[in-house]
Amino acid sequence: MAEAQTGSDGAPCTTVTFDRSLYSEAGVLAAVAVFDGFATVTVTEAESGWTVRLEEPDPRYADVLGDELANYALAESVSQQRAGGAA
Repeated sequence: MAEAQTGSDGAPCTTVTFDRSLYSEAGVLAAVAVFDGFATVTVTEAESGWTVRLEEPDPRYADVLGDELANYALAESVSQQRAGGAA
């Protein structure tokens, strides 16, 4: 799910793709808000979902940041769906 890459400046970055069929927009945006302090975060929306790019990550968490972001977004999406919110 999380894909480690190298940015145009040679610095490490991670890209995570969230499919609309599984994640809610509110769940993805909630995760982005929580993890924003650990990296520079950019969100791009497409018809199929969202792509989140994590650049300049905190070196202490760089190896797991993308996976943890995805876990958080999934938990938020499921929680909202169970509570009757948008899926």
